[in-house]
Amino acid sequence: MNIKIASEKTGLTKKAIKYYESEGLISPLKRCENNYREYSDDDIVKLNLIGALRALDIPILDIKDVIAGKKSFQEILMESLTKINENINHLEKSKLIITSLIENNLGNYKASGEQIRKLRETLELSRDGKKEFISENLLRIFPGNFGQFIVAMYEPFLRITIDNDEKKKIWLRLVEFLDSADEIDEDTLIIEKINKSGTDELDGLKKMMNDQIKNSLNCYDNVKDSMINDQIQLIKSLKENEEAKDKFTKGIELAKQLNKIVYPIQKDFEEYLCILNEDYKKYKENTTKILSDVNKVVKDKLGYTSNELIQAFNQEN
Repeated sequence: MNIKIASEKTGLTKKAIKYYESEGLISPLKRCENNYREYSDDDIVKLNLIGALRALDIPILDIKDVIAGKKSFQEILMESLTKINENINHLEKSKLIITSLIENNLGNYKASGEQIRKLRETLELSRDGKKEFISENLLRIFPGNFGQFIVAMYEPFLRITIDNDEKKKIWLRLVEFLDSADEIDEDTLIIEKINKSGTDELDGLKKMMNDQIKNSLNCYDNVKDSMINDQIQLIKSLKENEEAKDKFTKGIELAKQLNKIVYPIQKDFEEYLCILNEDYKKYKENTTKILSDVNKVVKDKLGYTSNELIQAFNQEN
């Protein structure tokens, strides 16, 4: 059959058929008398296959390898699927970054280049890389030993796996949040005290925090019972000992100062981390439930909680 019929049978243009021939994908017979091509049924089969694979964006070289028997049909399909998934992943990340920039109304093109680069790079980080990125930014925001203590609070939850679109979006928000957060004021009394603490004291604080996290996740009843006993002993001590009451009241004031500085940053950071790390979400839920259960038991036994006693102290003062 001639090229016109071959074109009608395959739906390919004459130009496309000639191009595939020039690439060695088909080899039609040539008539000696007029040098016209004669296309066989096998050529039509190949042309239909070529047209279908090209519609799937499979490269000419791969199709050529299949026809030449260098690669199996399954191989080129798997390779193409891998490339498609890589392209989809790349486009999804680009979409997320563009959406993030639009939502944040980033209109200054002079600053946008650096921001886009940073967002793209952080999305590509490994789990350890993401952990290091978060830790470095927390240490920038909370300098000195205090920063080391803050990192220790979150360290068990900083190896993040971003395995869905929501987490990718939240990760970008976390990156932007950490990048824009200002360094805290180190002059607060309790922060100065922690920053002046020795290595042993700091290690002790870190160990205490890690033990608390592990127990909250794995030993709910033990933690609850221990906190109930501590609360009861504390309340009795505060009611019976003026010195303990005075010391405790001062500690509460220091905690309030610290909370005023740290909480605005921690609040947003922890909201992001709860979405990015299921263990951290579980830890926060367990901690909230433990405190609620402890307050209920203590109130049943003594008639009030330690928080209610603190409020009473404040009203007296």
